Amino acid sequence: MLVFSGPADARRVHRSLFFSETPFGSLAWVQNAPTRSTARTRLLVRDLTGEDCIALPPTGSQWFMINHRDEELEGQTGYFAIRILYRFAADANTLDARTGVHLQRNGNWLEPDGKTLAGEYERDSAQIALSPEEFADLHDADITMAEENLARLRSAVGNWHLKPSVEAESSWSDRYLYGSMLKAYFNSLTAALSARLLRFTVTSSDTTSQPVLFWLDPRGASSAIIRIDAPTLRYEGSRRVYEVFFDRQCQDE
Repeated sequence: MLVFSGPADARRVHRSLFFSETPFGSLAWVQNAPTRSTARTRLLVRDLTGEDCIALPPTGSQWFMINHRDEELEGQTGYFAIRILYRFAADANTLDARTGVHLQRNGNWLEPDGKTLAGEYERDSAQIALSPEEFADLHDADITMAEENLARLRSAVGNWHLKPSVEAESSWSDRYLYGSMLKAYFNSLTAALSARLLRFTVTSSDTTSQPVLFWLDPRGASSAIIRIDAPTLRYEGSRRVYEVFFDRQCQDE
């Protein structure tokens, strides 16, 4: 059965209500925001909490906001592990730059010696000689292969995994989020993966001027799975899985 939905169907709220009324880790779509600076200043968002079917425009960068508000954890530093799995139609020609692995990390992460890297990191599929399956395999949680796999990953993508704070472990310690847990969502139509590491500081305010934002490019895909986890803070309570559709209709499977 086909259930038709549009992006305007999600509840449109002031972002202060999104922060105060939805759980930590919840996702909102920032409508009509072509850039990060625009998305940062938008006061009205589409709350995707509880939405079973999310249909978005098929072209242009789409920006999203994650609720990082929690009164008990105010001031603590954590990170969101974002994984976006793109699925293409069975007859789509995907042998181009739309496929493969894309990686991003925001700024102010720390190296093992505590040195802060202020700049962002980003690599697209043309710069990464790994398939989504190979990337996930290197994130296998097997301890006996950890050092070897990390060395191979660094050789392929550079130093992507770092520490969100001085006292924290590297995001590599949570590699299963990008390994077996991610592969559980692979299927025959999965041809592209975008993985993000988004460092943030928890706020108790619902009027923050520093929202946690990320974007996705539809890439000509028919849909995308978005997984959100905060492995260092409220881990189980923050886990979210969304599927967004770019063909403006949702399949009730």
